[in-house]
Amino acid sequence: MDSALKKEINNLQGFLDASTSPFHAINNVKELLVGHGFSEVSGHDNWDSRTNRNFLIKDGSIVAWVEADNLPFANGFRILGAHTDSPNLRLKPLQLLSSSTFGQLSVETYGSPLLNSWLDRDLGISGRVIVEGDPFAQVLFSSNEAICRIPQLAIHLDRDVNEKGLKLNAETHLAPIWTDLPADSLAFNEWLADQMSISSRKILSWDLMLHDAQESTILGANEEWLVSGRIDNLVSCYAAITALSDFDVSNSETIPLVCLFDHEEVGSVSSVGASGNFLSTVINRIMSGCSLESRAVAFEKSFCASVDGAHATHPNYPERHDLNHIVKLNEGIVIKRNANQRYATDGIGEAFSKKICVNSEIPFQIFANRSDLSCGSTIGPTTAASLGVRTIDIGVPQLSMHSAREICGVEDQQHLRTFCQSFFSS
Repeated sequence: MDSALKKEINNLQGFLDASTSPFHAINNVKELLVGHGFSEVSGHDNWDSRTNRNFLIKDGSIVAWVEADNLPFANGFRILGAHTDSPNLRLKPLQLLSSSTFGQLSVETYGSPLLNSWLDRDLGISGRVIVEGDPFAQVLFSSNEAICRIPQLAIHLDRDVNEKGLKLNAETHLAPIWTDLPADSLAFNEWLADQMSISSRKILSWDLMLHDAQESTILGANEEWLVSGRIDNLVSCYAAITALSDFDVSNSETIPLVCLFDHEEVGSVSSVGASGNFLSTVINRIMSGCSLESRAVAFEKSFCASVDGAHATHPNYPERHDLNHIVKLNEGIVIKRNANQRYATDGIGEAFSKKICVNSEIPFQIFANRSDLSCGSTIGPTTAASLGVRTIDIGVPQLSMHSAREICGVEDQQHLRTFCQSFFSS
């Protein structure tokens, strides 16, 4: 790994390790943008005096964009979209669970995590806590160390587990142990308040989740793979936002914009999800001085790239893949196709993506799912439908998707970064 790539991967690892929840990811994105001269705007304020480099945050989502004085809106936007959430286990509102021997946490699954990957793993707690204020305040929280663990049943008590397979009940088998004291001796609210150095009476509610406490690492005989939690889809978020931060808008005829949405893993149907009007409202406010005709023309000339993880061909399960569309780690970005619109790329979008890759010397691969297996989806089809903008689905290949720890290629990070930069100026 050359020194420039190593530095970029180290920065990415720092972002992955620090972004243990969507709220932390957005806060880290905010710090990166501010460091590159961006200004935060509020949804409650008038935007007439905004600068040329702005961003708007709403819960676990953000929209950031760059304008130029001589750049007409009618030329349209180049939109990079990704999502900040990952499948995991989330804390329920009340924490009163205990057994005769342990205090336990009450959790529910978020999205479609590989449940077995959360067993026998040191887990931390992170998210946001709502505390009393005027009327209340949102406070980021992340435990500084591992707090809990979901112990697997010993094989002596489940002798045929390796033959029949592990079956987990989300309600009864995934409750982590976090203390050997009964619940009435050490209430979770009191522990949380102590960690935050506030009174437990000030805690009104929370959006908290578990995360793998192990930091990201480089793996492989030649340091060729990156292993981490939340690769799906923080790798895409980082590539998109760093490409925007470094982009010279004077070389562009369109307006570069990045939207990072929460709640993709549960269908995107929320006020800050891709199915909501968060992005369209921001774009309409940016173009508030334009006529309806000018806005229609701008949307018609716009292009969106949904950037999300792609399935690499698994060496141990080749029968789960269409072997006419083999995808490998470190072999370039993946252009994703699906006739049933689970991915938004059509023939024109595929050709457009290939042209970017060829012009920028980016290796690329084409993914199509086995016809007899169901296919995942992204924010791509949703964004295309809500905006009426031609959209492509691309991303870097990975293995162990939706595991507590996923793996992707180191070299693909530079491929993706280059694609994002080239997309803005395409």
